[in-house]
Order: sequence, then C-alpha cells, then structure tokens
Amino acid sequence: MKNYALWLPSWYPNRKDVFDGDFIERHAMAVSEQTKIILLFVAKDEHLKRNKVEIEKKTNNNLIVYKVYYGKTKWGGVFEKLHSFIKYVGLQKKIYKQILNENGTPDIVHVHVALKAGLLALYLKKKYRIPFVVTENWTGYFPYSSSSIYKKNRLFRLLNKRVLEEATLFLPVSDSLEKTVNKYFATVNYQIVPNVVNTELFYFNPTEIKKFRFLHPSTMNFNKNPEGLLEACKIVKERGYDFELLMVGNQPETLVSLAKQLDLSEQVSFIEAVSYADIAKLMQQSSSLLMFSRFENLPCVILEALCCGLPVIGTSVGGIPELIDKENGLLVESENIPALAKAMMKMMDNYKGYNPRLISEKATALFNYTIVAKQYVDIYNKIIG
Repeated sequence: MKNYALWLPSWYPNRKDVFDGDFIERHAMAVSEQTKIILLFVAKDEHLKRNKVEIEKKTNNNLIVYKVYYGKTKWGGVFEKLHSFIKYVGLQKKIYKQILNENGTPDIVHVHVALKAGLLALYLKKKYRIPFVVTENWTGYFPYSSSSIYKKNRLFRLLNKRVLEEATLFLPVSDSLEKTVNKYFATVNYQIVPNVVNTELFYFNPTEIKKFRFLHPSTMNFNKNPEGLLEACKIVKERGYDFELLMVGNQPETLVSLAKQLDLSEQVSFIEAVSYADIAKLMQQSSSLLMFSRFENLPCVILEALCCGLPVIGTSVGGIPELIDKENGLLVESENIPALAKAMMKMMDNYKGYNPRLISEKATALFNYTIVAKQYVDIYNKIIG
C-alpha cells in the first residue's frame, strides 16, 4: 500500500476491560507486521468529568493506536444516549482530521464490528470515495443469540445493515456467520478470514499431567452455560472417573455455590481471569478444552487450545463445527448435559488416540499471525489495485 490502512474497531481493550476486543488487537498486531495500520478507537468513560476528552496515542512499529475517551453529561436516559452518540461521531471525525494531517489519506478503511465504528467509514466513502471492508465476529447476528440484532431498535438495525451493504467486502470469521448474515440480515459479498492466534505463546509444549484436567476459560455468562458444565461433571463423577475441571474467569457466587451443592469440591476449582500469556501456560498444562456454549461464532479460545495441541469438546453451534473433527475433539448438542458427560468420559477413555502434536501443527498453520495477516493484505491490495 502507498500510505496505510485506517482501522476502526467498535470494541478494543480499554480502561474498563483489557479483554474487551482483545481479538481485534491481535489482528492489528498481526497485520501491522506486513503493512502500516493506524487504529482509531473512541469510547465513553463514565469516570471522566463532564464533557472531558482524553486521547492516548501509542506507536508500536507499523501500528499507531489512538484511544479517545469522553465523559458523560449531566443528563441521563435518552438525552445521555443522544449526546453520547453525537459526541462519538464528532470525535471520530475530529481525530481522523488529525490523522489525515499527520499521515495523509488512508488507502482503505477496515471496520471491526459494524457499529458504531462503521459510521466514520460510511462518511469517508461518501465524501472521499475511500473504500472500506468490515470484519465481524459478533454472535448477535444469530437469531437465537441473547443479544440478537433483531431485538435492537430500528435505527441500530438500519445503520448496521447500511454499513454492511456499503462495504466493498464483508469479512466474517466463519462460514456460519456469513451464511447467517446473508440469510437473515443483509445480502453482501464476502470472504472468510479467521481469527488469529499468537503462536509464540500458544504452541505445543508437552507436559506431564498426573490427573486428567479439563480447562474452561470464559466469562462464565449465560452464553457459556457454566452451570451445564457442572451438572455434567456431577454425572461423570458418579460414574467413577478421576478428573479435574479448572474454570478460569469470573466467579459468580451462584456458580461457586452450585459446585458445592453438587459435591464437586475435589473435582472443580475456580481461579480469577489471568493474562493472555498465563492462559497459554494453563492450556499447556491441561488435557482438554471443555466448552458448552449455547451460541457462539468462532471462539478464539478454541483456536488457541488447538494450537497448544489440546483436543476440544464443544457444542455444534456457530462456527465451532468448522473447527472440530474426529481428529481434534468431540461435538455435542447445546444444552444436552447427558451428551456432554458422555463426551467427557469418551475423551478420557480414548485420549491416547489423539495426536496433540499433529493437532497443534494443523491449527498453527491456519491461524498464525503471518498467514492471517497475508489474507488481509492481499484483500487490501486487490481492492486498492
């Protein structure tokens, strides 16, 4: 590219949550190894004084990141939402002008998650004819999602659809997401580009494990169905299997209490959320990844586990069936607790039939920084050229 790609993420690691949109951060790091990226992220910070704006700029070789935070107003309710929306759009345009003055015009704009970041992309296309693409990873396009886009207000749906339809190319991270969007929401041209894994952290590192360990790192929310995991563990324990489940992330009191009620104190342990690097170490010290999601797209945690050589137990929802086959794991029906328990026992019984090194090699070849970044850069050059 002649100049640079302007990245506009709707989610990104921020002051409130360093894990929010961290998959986009990894994408940015990967692609910046092959081309220049300037990333602009705007968000409201409830702790900032009224109408105050703070800008953080960080440069890491080919990646320049602008994080822009603004405070709330003295109002609440509808007035606060309207003011926030106007403030967001205004700051996007203001900081873009600064980027423009310092770096020239971007060759292409890359939106990550259509709203709200895609609003600036629409403006730049209309006024300056700068093309843009959209990467999506949001489960909200699936009708059965608890945060479904079909439950959003009419304006949100219209703007979201406009962003997708005006994009030169839609870049879903899974085939399932592409089919869902085209069937239920908007007709778009697409090319699938998967999530990316830092394979310098997530790699096969054989470790002696005394007791079979299932690992479940997540937010422990409704989508992940952690209660169902515990119910399945109870069944497996009653069948006489010796195992442990390590649950990493949020620790709702109701979930901890349920584990005690089910008499799983010796089988199940909880630890708080840990760093990205520490998750990699925990994977390398575990036997299998255990997921029981109600709905999902293409979970990064499954890609990372596969890169570490872990066979995975997951549900047949979203893009998960595109990842799991008989060589690297087992699939079960969502909400089917007896089926999950059966899969856990089958995993332990047939564990020696898996080849962790081969699982790692195949996943690493698909999801490493270099291969995924090249797909993006090739798309940029094709559109620009």
